[in-house]
Amino acid sequence: MNIRNIYQCVGLIAFILLNIQPSSAQDNTLLTIGEQKYSVEEFNYIFNKNNSLSQNPLSRTEYVPLFVNYKLKVLEAIDQGYDTIPSFKRELNYYRNELSKPYLTDKKATEAVLTEAYEHMSYEVDASHILIKLPQSPTPDDTVKAYNKISEIKLLISDEDSFEKVAKEKSEGPSAPKGGRLGYFTGFMMVYPFEKAAFNTTVGEVSDIVRTSFGYHLIFVHDKRENRGEMKVAHIMKAYPQNAPTDVKTKAKTDIDSVYQLLLAGADFTEMIKEHSDDKNTVKNNGELPWFTTGRMVPEFAEAAFALSDSGQISQPIQTPFGWHIIKRIDHRPIASLEDSREDILQKIKRDERAYAGQKATLNRLRKEYKYAIDQEASQQLFNLIIENKSLDADALSELLTQKNISAASFADIELNSGDFGSFLKTKRINPKQLSTQSIAENWDSFADDKIIEYEKEHLEENYPDFKYLMNEYHDGLLIFEISQKEIWNKASEDTLGLEKFFNANKRNYKLEERFEGNLFFCKKKKDLKKVKAQLNNTEMNDSIENIISAYAKIEKGTFSKGQHKLLDQQVWKTEETKTTSEYKYLLTDGELLPAAERELNEVRGQVLSDYQAKLEEDWIKMLREKFKPMVNKTVLDKAAL
Repeated sequence: MNIRNIYQCVGLIAFILLNIQPSSAQDNTLLTIGEQKYSVEEFNYIFNKNNSLSQNPLSRTEYVPLFVNYKLKVLEAIDQGYDTIPSFKRELNYYRNELSKPYLTDKKATEAVLTEAYEHMSYEVDASHILIKLPQSPTPDDTVKAYNKISEIKLLISDEDSFEKVAKEKSEGPSAPKGGRLGYFTGFMMVYPFEKAAFNTTVGEVSDIVRTSFGYHLIFVHDKRENRGEMKVAHIMKAYPQNAPTDVKTKAKTDIDSVYQLLLAGADFTEMIKEHSDDKNTVKNNGELPWFTTGRMVPEFAEAAFALSDSGQISQPIQTPFGWHIIKRIDHRPIASLEDSREDILQKIKRDERAYAGQKATLNRLRKEYKYAIDQEASQQLFNLIIENKSLDADALSELLTQKNISAASFADIELNSGDFGSFLKTKRINPKQLSTQSIAENWDSFADDKIIEYEKEHLEENYPDFKYLMNEYHDGLLIFEISQKEIWNKASEDTLGLEKFFNANKRNYKLEERFEGNLFFCKKKKDLKKVKAQLNNTEMNDSIENIISAYAKIEKGTFSKGQHKLLDQQVWKTEETKTTSEYKYLLTDGELLPAAERELNEVRGQVLSDYQAKLEEDWIKMLREKFKPMVNKTVLDKAAL
């Protein structure tokens, strides 16, 4: 069975079976099982955690057997080698990786970028830009040339008009023919460094030089406004190619004007879509487009759509690069609150450059805590060695760096050497021929960061007790799940003879008790009871009679056991009369009392299987107690109970 697919089940078992947590070594031993000792502090932790969540809290003395049983199962699983199975190790490592993530990123930094992201999403920026491109893997010369070029361009800009002119002449981006104009955009619609610079630049000003993965940018901000939310519209479109001749465009305009006049005269918008719209992708959906924000639609269309103030309102014909449109507003929704959009923003952050903010903050802290230090002389020697031998292939360079074994930095009790760095470069598939002093330094930083994070991850149990407790819970829960499958669940399901034998020995527990089968008529007033009797005396119960009776009685049909209804108990089983708090104070029955009867196994298999599993577990625990002979220190327990 794939353990990952039963993640939730494991968590439930771990909770039910006492989420055992590790603790530091103590002399206060409460429980001894063979060579294993369990402290009273560990017991108290588990007791307090689980008992506070229980609807039926137990005393410490009552809780001890549960603690012992759980420990016995874990030790038996280890004794049978379940902790050595590769699948167990893989799954435990998977959970460790997932559970460690919150400990390896700074929560304050993550919250800060989340708040910033929502702030950006709350506004829309209208901007233009000038781009000087960089190749995908730029050399230092590429970087210097591009930076010098964008710096010179910035000197040519004095206002909005000059920015547009220079953008048309100098920009290497696709928006250059339009003066670099991008239109309105909001958070997460541009790469993060570009977005941040645009939102931090004053309207009417040019940003500082910004570097992104595309190259160097200058950004001119034309306007900022509050985010107008999302719009849902339908449209009728008369399309034409972007380079269509004038007569084609003129005909499209004539056609759309004709449709508009028909709409003004009362024509149905949906029918006009079916008859006249050229957007075949939306005709089948009555012309409806997906929800969109300002920046997700061509500006001409978006502005016309958001100008519609009421649902059902239609626009005049508007022109876009794709043709002519008449837009009908269907619905509008504002931007969601931070609380409502938090999870969505966090998911977007994970796919965005700002995802590294929390990790960067953590790395800065860890570098200080672990006293990360670079040996300047050794690191320079290492960098020079790489530059001198960059003509080698990746394998040869890695081997050379291993032979030289230069220790260039350290943190905690770890030395960072050239051999490990060579393996890092090789694993990252970095071509030595493309390395420069700058790129070597950048790769060294990434290498050091990886090693620091790896070291921190290996020591999480020592640094964070709650992580240690959580990991132990998953460790024990996975073991319990696997061994319980073998010893209880699968055994009960597969042992048909044992199940049948158990059922035959306990038939009395599964027999049908005496029960009433038929119809119950509950009335609020005694006179209504008489009306029900009159109807039933005249004819048998059928749909038409039921409709009549339901006007003055509540009807229940089926099989009823003793204890389900007080009034029924009094009439059928002659129990002592007690006042009912229900508004229905009178009851008429129409049916029969059925005698107690035994049932066949196939009628109660689910219940019998559950009881048989409980019996197998009881026998198993008894065997484990005889095998391991657990000893509880009652003196320590008594002290803990004080």
